[in-house]
Amino acid sequence: MSYGLTVLGSVNLDLIVQVADLPQPGETVTGGIYTALPGGKGANVAVAAKRLGAETEIMAAVGNDDYAAQALVNLEKEGVYLDAVRRVDAHTGLAFITVSADGENQIAVASGANAAYAPQDVPKLCSNVLITQFEIPTATIEGALEGYNGFVTVNASPVRTGVDAILKRADLIIVNEGEAAQYDLKNYAGLVAITLGAKGAEMRIGNKVLARAAPPKVNVIDTTGAGDAFAAGLTVALAEKQSPQDALDFACAVGALTTTKLGTQTASPIRAQVDALLGR
Repeated sequence: MSYGLTVLGSVNLDLIVQVADLPQPGETVTGGIYTALPGGKGANVAVAAKRLGAETEIMAAVGNDDYAAQALVNLEKEGVYLDAVRRVDAHTGLAFITVSADGENQIAVASGANAAYAPQDVPKLCSNVLITQFEIPTATIEGALEGYNGFVTVNASPVRTGVDAILKRADLIIVNEGEAAQYDLKNYAGLVAITLGAKGAEMRIGNKVLARAAPPKVNVIDTTGAGDAFAAGLTVALAEKQSPQDALDFACAVGALTTTKLGTQTASPIRAQVDALLGR
């Protein structure tokens, strides 16, 4: 690609237990299968974008512990630039994920280094495109955006208050249905993409719907990380100047393919797989 893409976000190690059914409140479910995989919304997006062909760097924080190397291994393997990753005095972020046989999941996160990632730890942004999410401090995102003139995607997840200035700066906001209901986006002037689970997604500007897309039929194994892959796919496609409809079709295909494998980063498709699924 002729442009550069920066992901400003979280890096975690995902500790995953596969079970037949998700536990109910107060219930213990046994017989699970354990796996540890690199994760974090920022790292997931960075790997997905790199696999789709974008020259990608990540700005993030990890701890001075043994988890850090495990959390960064896929980013390094995929060729994501890690020069801006900072080591801080906190444990590397950890996500505890339970996945059921039908692909649904429950996630609890111990933020660690992600919460300790401070504005002064972020170097000046020099790329043409930025993707960020809300697993790092609001002040850190706001500081990074000061004076930045590139295209900004905000995947406004998890839901957070006090982020109006960030949302107003965004060129593209990505939310799911539940998140969309918790933000006041009625007066937002930029692009808004809303993911609708198995029904696909729509993209609008103001009250005008620009595109609707349904995901291709796939064999769902694990839905974890599909939203992160969608965000990477939509941003990459728009940066390539694809039309709104083509970009949304592309992002839905990226998200769908991600659900066909266990995990997040390891499940992200490469560009050839997405193009083949779309018949391009």
